[in-house]
Amino acid sequence: MRNARPATAGAVLGRTGSASVELALLAPMFLLFFTGITDLSMIFHKQLQLSAVLTAGGEYGFTAGQSETGTALATDVVNFVKTLSGNTLTTVTATYNNGLVAADYYCVSGSPAAYSGPYAAGTLCADGSTAGKFLSITGAFAYTAMFGADAAFASKTFSQTVVVRLQ
Repeated sequence: MRNARPATAGAVLGRTGSASVELALLAPMFLLFFTGITDLSMIFHKQLQLSAVLTAGGEYGFTAGQSETGTALATDVVNFVKTLSGNTLTTVTATYNNGLVAADYYCVSGSPAAYSGPYAAGTLCADGSTAGKFLSITGAFAYTAMFGADAAFASKTFSQTVVVRLQ
């Protein structure tokens, strides 16, 4: 081991700041990456909340729809969904039979829901189901990106619709 030379002070000092420089170069990319993941996670979480609230509104509408119809039912469902969501939704709407005649029966198909009819009670629809009465509930929330840097989600409104067969 006689031939081994000790490291000189100049060689050690030349490498001491390299980790700090690398971190300074990579930190903005990490921040942007984690901000994007956080924004997408928040959107997904809010969509799950919206889906849960609209589903609960549909269940409430189905139960109340056995004794109540028309605009009274739609108003009750809107109030229920708003209360359940803590008034965090930008819009909540409910329509009975798509705003058509409340006493008539309709067939609903496709996405978004397309209404056909009116039909007599018990009429078979094209998909094999019978004509019925429906309640459509739509909810939406607005999302603003955390730092405003992500133009894809800077100010977007996300919405979902639930259609419930009442009779």
